[in-house]
Amino acid sequence: MTAGALVASNVLWPRRADAQPPRAAKVSTLDRIAIMTLNFQRLLKVPDAPDGPDRTLELFDVGQMIADTYGVHKVEFQHYHLASTQPSYLKELRARLAKSRSRMTQINLEFAGLNISAATRRDRMLAIDLTRMWIDHAVLLGARRVMINQGAPTRDNKVVSIPTLKTMADYGRSKGIIVSVETRATSNGVRGAAPPATPPPPAPPSPEVWALLAEIIKGAGAYSNVDVGGANASSQDELHQCLRLFYPLSAGTMHTRVNPRWDLATAIRFLEQDLKYRGLYTIEAANGHEGTRQIYDVVVATV
Repeated sequence: MTAGALVASNVLWPRRADAQPPRAAKVSTLDRIAIMTLNFQRLLKVPDAPDGPDRTLELFDVGQMIADTYGVHKVEFQHYHLASTQPSYLKELRARLAKSRSRMTQINLEFAGLNISAATRRDRMLAIDLTRMWIDHAVLLGARRVMINQGAPTRDNKVVSIPTLKTMADYGRSKGIIVSVETRATSNGVRGAAPPATPPPPAPPSPEVWALLAEIIKGAGAYSNVDVGGANASSQDELHQCLRLFYPLSAGTMHTRVNPRWDLATAIRFLEQDLKYRGLYTIEAANGHEGTRQIYDVVVATV
């Protein structure tokens, strides 16, 4: 990071005109909410993103912004939002989060085709090496988890996916870092990237995908990070089936979204009352404050 960028990052974040102070919420509820940097990707000054009038938020200020706006002090980061992996940069980012009494809960690793289900051994080895590197970064940043992108596991490539994920999970365990896997129906893509020019082939039914993913997670000794949107449940009952399957494998956090096919508040009550879930609800939204606030209000009213 350049000296000029460091100076800029020490300037207070520009408060949005539509930013609102946190609504009345129990401290115990706010302590169970995390918010993703991905939500504010259009506002953030991050690597490889073109400059624009909306990009007013420095990454070093995102913790303070979330604390001021939502009363939330837990932030989940995309790995590609960081401008450097130099120890001095990582330590400064951690210090800036601590200044707002915030901390990093998880780093989402998006290495595209380098994942546990990659077709070549070379790509799987690269995925392991990159994941180990970011586990070490997570230690410096004070994050408790890293979440991998599993690519597109199948019954055929399960035989290589399990040992690859196990190597990652074992290394994470040796460093005190939880390695989690998300419930994506199918994807080799990267969060926040443009959709592929050629649509992927039709996915198998979601429960079949979940069962396979659960086998891989259990076989590797890793943990699940349920994404209630990415799980692609077709109904309320099917979503609850997914939650029940992955709850015993939970990393202690889940991605929380809304969907017209089911009701988020009902799903949260099922988690809280039936499954006795006591982990984090990490808000994931594609449209900044508007989408974040919509999910935030449901979680605050229900938990």
